[in-house]
Amino acid sequence: MTDNAALPSFLADYLEQRAVHRTDAVNVVLASFTDWEKALVHDAAVMGYVQGMRHPQGEPIAKDRQTIAHVIDACLAFPDLYPAISTAAEMTTAERRETVEYFVQGQQPDGTWEQASSTTTDPDFATARLAARRKWRPGYQFRIARRTTTVVVEAYNTPSSEQEQP
Repeated sequence: MTDNAALPSFLADYLEQRAVHRTDAVNVVLASFTDWEKALVHDAAVMGYVQGMRHPQGEPIAKDRQTIAHVIDACLAFPDLYPAISTAAEMTTAERRETVEYFVQGQQPDGTWEQASSTTTDPDFATARLAARRKWRPGYQFRIARRTTTVVVEAYNTPSSEQEQP
Protein backbone atom coordinates (compact mmCIF):
# COMPACT_ATOMS: atom_id res chain seq x y z
CA MET A 1 0.00 0.00 0.00
CA THR A 2 1.04 3.67 -0.02
CA ASP A 3 2.95 5.43 2.73
CA ASN A 4 0.33 6.24 5.37
CA ALA A 5 2.73 8.24 7.61
CA ALA A 6 1.29 11.61 6.49
CA LEU A 7 -2.31 10.51 7.14
CA PRO A 8 -4.16 10.73 10.45
CA SER A 9 -4.01 7.40 12.28
CA PHE A 10 -7.78 6.78 12.05
CA LEU A 11 -7.65 7.22 8.27
CA ALA A 12 -4.54 5.06 7.93
CA ASP A 13 -6.26 2.34 10.00
CA TYR A 14 -9.38 2.58 7.85
CA LEU A 15 -7.37 2.29 4.63
CA GLU A 16 -5.50 -0.70 6.01
CA GLN A 17 -8.79 -2.40 6.98
CA ARG A 18 -10.18 -1.77 3.48
CA ALA A 19 -7.05 -3.26 1.93
CA VAL A 20 -7.44 -6.40 4.07
CA HIS A 21 -11.15 -6.58 3.17
CA ARG A 22 -10.38 -6.29 -0.57
CA THR A 23 -7.68 -8.97 -0.32
CA ASP A 24 -10.10 -11.30 1.48
CA ALA A 25 -12.81 -10.65 -1.14
CA VAL A 26 -10.38 -11.43 -3.98
CA ASN A 27 -9.31 -14.64 -2.24
CA VAL A 28 -12.94 -15.74 -1.83
CA VAL A 29 -13.62 -15.22 -5.54
CA LEU A 30 -10.42 -16.98 -6.61
CA ALA A 31 -11.17 -19.92 -4.30
CA SER A 32 -14.56 -20.34 -6.00
CA PHE A 33 -12.96 -20.63 -9.46
CA THR A 34 -12.10 -23.92 -11.10
CA ASP A 35 -8.51 -24.43 -12.25
CA TRP A 36 -9.72 -23.73 -15.79
CA GLU A 37 -11.31 -20.41 -14.79
CA LYS A 38 -8.18 -19.41 -12.87
CA ALA A 39 -6.05 -20.17 -15.94
CA LEU A 40 -8.29 -18.08 -18.20
CA VAL A 41 -8.24 -15.14 -15.80
CA HIS A 42 -4.46 -15.45 -15.46
CA ASP A 43 -3.81 -15.51 -19.19
CA ALA A 44 -6.13 -12.59 -19.91
CA ALA A 45 -4.89 -10.50 -16.98
CA VAL A 46 -1.23 -10.96 -17.84
CA MET A 47 -1.74 -10.19 -21.52
CA GLY A 48 -3.97 -7.23 -20.64
CA TYR A 49 -1.18 -5.88 -18.46
CA VAL A 50 1.38 -6.43 -21.23
CA GLN A 51 -0.82 -4.68 -23.79
CA GLY A 52 -1.44 -1.80 -21.38
CA MET A 53 2.28 -1.32 -20.83
CA ARG A 54 2.86 -1.27 -24.60
CA HIS A 55 0.06 1.24 -25.28
CA PRO A 56 1.44 4.58 -26.55
CA GLN A 57 0.99 7.47 -24.14
CA GLY A 58 -1.58 10.00 -25.26
CA GLU A 59 -3.33 7.58 -27.62
CA PRO A 60 -7.04 6.89 -27.04
CA ILE A 61 -7.78 3.74 -25.07
CA ALA A 62 -10.02 1.16 -26.74
CA LYS A 63 -13.45 0.27 -25.37
CA ASP A 64 -13.94 -2.92 -23.32
CA ARG A 65 -14.99 -5.21 -26.16
CA GLN A 66 -12.16 -4.02 -28.37
CA THR A 67 -9.70 -4.50 -25.51
CA ILE A 68 -10.98 -8.02 -24.82
CA ALA A 69 -10.66 -8.95 -28.50
CA HIS A 70 -7.18 -7.42 -28.64
CA VAL A 71 -6.04 -9.32 -25.51
CA ILE A 72 -7.38 -12.65 -26.80
CA ASP A 73 -5.78 -12.07 -30.20
CA ALA A 74 -2.43 -11.35 -28.52
CA CYS A 75 -2.76 -14.49 -26.34
CA LEU A 76 -3.44 -16.58 -29.44
CA ALA A 77 -0.24 -15.23 -31.00
CA PHE A 78 1.75 -16.81 -28.14
CA PRO A 79 -0.01 -20.15 -27.44
CA ASP A 80 2.92 -21.53 -25.43
CA LEU A 81 2.78 -18.57 -23.02
CA TYR A 82 -1.02 -18.46 -22.73
CA PRO A 83 -2.18 -22.09 -22.93
CA ALA A 84 -5.66 -21.64 -21.44
CA ILE A 85 -6.71 -19.14 -24.10
CA SER A 86 -5.15 -21.12 -26.95
CA THR A 87 -6.73 -24.36 -25.68
CA ALA A 88 -10.16 -22.69 -25.58
CA ALA A 89 -9.71 -21.62 -29.20
CA GLU A 90 -8.91 -25.18 -30.27
CA MET A 91 -11.83 -26.82 -28.47
CA THR A 92 -14.88 -27.99 -30.35
CA THR A 93 -18.35 -28.21 -28.87
CA ALA A 94 -17.82 -31.97 -28.51
CA GLU A 95 -14.86 -31.29 -26.21
CA ARG A 96 -16.60 -28.69 -24.01
CA ARG A 97 -20.21 -28.97 -22.91
CA GLU A 98 -22.18 -26.86 -20.48
CA THR A 99 -25.37 -27.90 -18.73
CA VAL A 100 -27.60 -25.56 -16.73
CA GLU A 101 -29.88 -27.12 -14.12
CA TYR A 102 -32.41 -25.49 -11.82
CA PHE A 103 -33.69 -26.76 -8.48
CA VAL A 104 -35.52 -25.57 -5.38
CA GLN A 105 -33.63 -25.02 -2.15
CA GLY A 106 -35.15 -24.79 1.31
CA GLN A 107 -33.65 -22.89 4.22
CA GLN A 108 -32.80 -25.03 7.23
CA PRO A 109 -33.24 -23.91 10.88
CA ASP A 110 -29.48 -23.22 11.10
CA GLY A 111 -29.71 -20.80 8.15
CA THR A 112 -28.09 -23.06 5.56
CA TRP A 113 -29.79 -23.91 2.27
CA GLU A 114 -30.40 -27.51 1.16
CA GLN A 115 -31.67 -28.89 -2.13
CA ALA A 116 -35.42 -29.50 -1.84
CA SER A 117 -36.28 -30.84 -5.31
CA SER A 118 -34.80 -32.77 -8.16
CA THR A 119 -33.03 -30.86 -10.93
CA THR A 120 -34.52 -29.73 -14.22
CA THR A 121 -33.19 -27.90 -17.24
CA ASP A 122 -36.50 -26.03 -17.61
CA PRO A 123 -36.56 -22.80 -15.55
CA ASP A 124 -40.36 -22.54 -15.87
CA PHE A 125 -40.77 -26.00 -14.35
CA ALA A 126 -38.46 -24.99 -11.49
CA THR A 127 -40.57 -21.88 -10.93
CA ALA A 128 -43.71 -24.05 -10.73
CA ARG A 129 -41.96 -26.32 -8.21
CA LEU A 130 -41.01 -23.27 -6.15
CA ALA A 131 -44.64 -22.09 -6.07
CA ALA A 132 -45.79 -25.57 -5.04
CA ARG A 133 -43.22 -25.74 -2.21
CA ARG A 134 -44.24 -22.31 -0.93
CA LYS A 135 -47.92 -23.31 -1.00
CA TRP A 136 -47.15 -26.63 0.74
CA ARG A 137 -45.00 -25.02 3.48
CA PRO A 138 -45.99 -21.33 3.73
CA GLY A 139 -43.88 -20.66 6.84
CA TYR A 140 -40.64 -21.83 5.22
CA GLN A 141 -38.20 -20.02 2.96
CA PHE A 142 -37.56 -21.45 -0.51
CA ARG A 143 -35.60 -20.21 -3.52
CA ILE A 144 -34.50 -21.39 -6.95
CA ALA A 145 -30.83 -22.22 -7.42
CA ARG A 146 -29.03 -22.63 -10.72
CA ARG A 147 -26.12 -25.01 -11.19
CA THR A 148 -23.95 -24.73 -14.29
CA THR A 149 -21.78 -27.74 -15.05
CA THR A 150 -19.05 -27.52 -17.64
CA VAL A 151 -17.49 -30.72 -18.94
CA VAL A 152 -14.15 -30.45 -20.70
CA VAL A 153 -12.82 -33.54 -22.48
CA GLU A 154 -9.04 -33.31 -22.28
CA ALA A 155 -8.08 -36.55 -24.02
CA TYR A 156 -9.65 -39.18 -26.21
CA ASN A 157 -8.52 -42.63 -25.10
CA THR A 158 -11.66 -44.48 -26.09
CA PRO A 159 -11.32 -47.63 -28.20
CA SER A 160 -12.98 -47.23 -31.59
CA SER A 161 -14.60 -50.68 -31.58
CA GLU A 162 -15.52 -53.50 -29.23
CA GLN A 163 -12.63 -55.62 -30.56
CA GLU A 164 -10.10 -53.10 -29.23
CA GLN A 165 -11.56 -53.16 -25.71
CA PRO A 166 -9.86 -55.45 -23.17
